[in-house]
Amino acid sequence: MLLGGCASAPPSPAPLIISSSCPLMTPCRLPATDPTTNGSLMADIERVEAAWGQCAARVDSIIECQERDREKAAATARLPAR
Repeated sequence: MLLGGCASAPPSPAPLIISSSCPLMTPCRLPATDPTTNGSLMADIERVEAAWGQCAARVDSIIECQERDREKAAATARLPAR
């Protein structure tokens, strides 16, 4: 008895390999603070806000890169097979 799953089938298409050119996500590091006066507290707040801004910009750029990679992969998947 020959089962349907045992019949020969056409070869599977070659896998689509997609490499990401995006940088790796790394944790945000905030500067340590130890304010002793109101002036140093204000300076620390400004440094921490700047660090958060840099981190947010880095995260946004990685997300944009990943979205571009996904769009490229989707466009490649829509191309007709050769």
